[in-house]
Amino acid sequence: MTATAEACTAVAVRTSRDEEFGRFYVTEYPSVAGYCLALTGDPALADELAQEALTEVYVRWTRLRTPRGYAFRVAVNLARDHWRRRDRELATWADLAAYAAPAGAADGSVWDAVRRLPEPLREAVLLHYLYDLPVADVATAIRRPAGTVKRRLHEGRALLARALEETR
Repeated sequence: MTATAEACTAVAVRTSRDEEFGRFYVTEYPSVAGYCLALTGDPALADELAQEALTEVYVRWTRLRTPRGYAFRVAVNLARDHWRRRDRELATWADLAAYAAPAGAADGSVWDAVRRLPEPLREAVLLHYLYDLPVADVATAIRRPAGTVKRRLHEGRALLARALEETR
């Protein structure tokens, strides 16, 4: 057999493999996506997981005896991975929130007063006092002039003082 004949045979095998997988994909995608939707309850995530699961099937297509079962197994493993990542992320955010709470606000009154500030004032107060950013860095972060930051800090302190006086 010549090199050209071997190349043509390889292309024909690949084409038939792709066509075979294409038929499988069209047939099985709705089932795998529906299963992923039942697992996650999120249509966008279900679509992503189903696509990824079927990509894994395609990669191993010639070696699989039961590609349908493998697709569902990969889908559930991908969903589990997603849940683990989400749980780790939520735990990290909870840890960060606990760490970020002001230490002097054990009774919560200061933290509640800060939360009730209008958004622009709260943003400036948190960046400057909680995260120790200088006025110039706060101005850069919120894309406002330093004078605006100073005014927001002044107004925020005044509102906080009034709110804390009311709680006494």
